[in-house]
Amino acid sequence: MANLRKNWGGSNVTKLPVLYLSCETQALTGPRGQSSLRRLIQEDLRVDSVAFITSDSGAGHPEIFRQCGKGMLARRLQSLMQHRGFEVSISGPQGPELKMLAESMTQLLPEEVIELRLNTGMTSERYRDIGLCLETLRDQGVLLICLDRMESDDSAASHHQPHDVYIRKLIQQWEDEQRWVKAMSGVSIAKGAANSGRSVPVADPTLCVLNTAFSLGGMKVPQRLFGFSLDEDSESLAGYGWMH
Repeated sequence: MANLRKNWGGSNVTKLPVLYLSCETQALTGPRGQSSLRRLIQEDLRVDSVAFITSDSGAGHPEIFRQCGKGMLARRLQSLMQHRGFEVSISGPQGPELKMLAESMTQLLPEEVIELRLNTGMTSERYRDIGLCLETLRDQGVLLICLDRMESDDSAASHHQPHDVYIRKLIQQWEDEQRWVKAMSGVSIAKGAANSGRSVPVADPTLCVLNTAFSLGGMKVPQRLFGFSLDEDSESLAGYGWMH
């Protein structure tokens, strides 16, 4: 993994990567899953806190779940999202899994671990607005992990993996559209075309998380595609990394 240290405002600041992971939840808790997770984070990177971004088709609005810590990160993110007009509440943990995953990846328990659980049904533009809220945290020692959890009873045929041609072409299309809108920012037809494509509610939980990750990655295609086999049952961990 490339050196992620860069100068920012005259001082050395660690720009942590943004990760998008797709995997069956149970597979991540096994020894091979935890070993694969550790390979994604450079050992000399300082990670103060971890924020997981997930989705739930049954939720009515975004919600923040505190996994561990004093809650400062949760309240900071809530404030950032409320400033952009989101209704978001804070609740306690609903299980130890994400706390364990964070510890597995960083090899030390972070100061704070939170989960931002997105609801489906918002427009792609709103999910990208959430990405802009989260972007503020990247330079503050917060590791951002967009986690598309595939449950064991999900149909493999209906769940698109990061290496699928469909997903890769979709992200490339998003980047091309973003470049076109930026180049034509002063032309009204460009604004109309952009709004028409972004005003449709997103019903697929995978695309909710992916839109947020795309925004966090600077509206660009990811620099890294990775995949690991986790066990003999063909369970695998795949995803993207925006490293800059």
